[in-house]
Amino acid sequence: MTVATRVAVIGAAGWAGSRHVHAFHAIGARVVALVDPSPRTAELAREVGARVLESARQLHPSEADLVVVSLPSSMQPGVTAELLRQGLRVLVEKPVGSSLANAELLSGVENVDQNLMVGYTLHHHPVAQRLAEWIASVNVISVSVRSAARKTSVDSWRAAPDEGGVVVVNGIHAIEYAASLFPGEATVRSTYVSDELHRAGVADYTATTLTFQDGPILRLETYWNPWEHTTGLNRNDWSLEIDVVAHEGRRLWSNWSYHEWDRYGSETVRHFPEIDLFREQAEAALLFAGGRPPTVGYRQALRATEIADAILAKVRERI
Repeated sequence: MTVATRVAVIGAAGWAGSRHVHAFHAIGARVVALVDPSPRTAELAREVGARVLESARQLHPSEADLVVVSLPSSMQPGVTAELLRQGLRVLVEKPVGSSLANAELLSGVENVDQNLMVGYTLHHHPVAQRLAEWIASVNVISVSVRSAARKTSVDSWRAAPDEGGVVVVNGIHAIEYAASLFPGEATVRSTYVSDELHRAGVADYTATTLTFQDGPILRLETYWNPWEHTTGLNRNDWSLEIDVVAHEGRRLWSNWSYHEWDRYGSETVRHFPEIDLFREQAEAALLFAGGRPPTVGYRQALRATEIADAILAKVRERI
């Protein structure tokens, strides 16, 4: 297996795209090309020594080992499919698409399972594997998640109804992680949404309850909030808590801390140093581009999108 070094980023000047650019540059990868119509792209390209291309079509497969696609969710499948058909390996931002129908465009692309990695950064957090291993060894009763991303306003593509609102743009992180732990069929029991936090015409708060076949109940609360976090992921702009109750004990993952209770035992708290999850993901993505399987592949990401679709469908049932 070789470690790839040449990376191109499509959607380079956006919130996530620019973090991908800086992350790959920081770990020593050669960022060879950027695609984004924003006037900020030229300055970003100068910082990392990249060319600016007008379109992804100008990128030749021989010029890059990995292409990052960081666009509005509904646009990603079409661009990604074109790149995969050219023989490129692709890291696409989560979610894989704005809906199941949107994302299934990729299902007919040859070698999509081998050549596509979906950017779910939670898997690169030091607690993620630790919690997954504990869950696999116990009888889980319930999982409760609160995922709150800081947004002073909801505008641009996030305010487009077709993008799915906060449950697709932010809550999908927790949905995908939980779904990776419990492989059985998921059934959505109830969903509540509100657009009162920002009044931008799209759901900025969602609370939902679902169950997994032969598994636990999952309660998810996700929202875009205008207030600052004292601690959190992604430079404190995303606060995450995952609380797992089992017959054998309880585990609480809260940003950079991990609380452990065993049955009839006292609490143990472990604190982890803050790391750049985009940088950790970039390290894994270079290995993927060199031949290693993706951390999160197409089928796993598609399942999370399918669950998100079911959550939104539950809302439409009430209308």
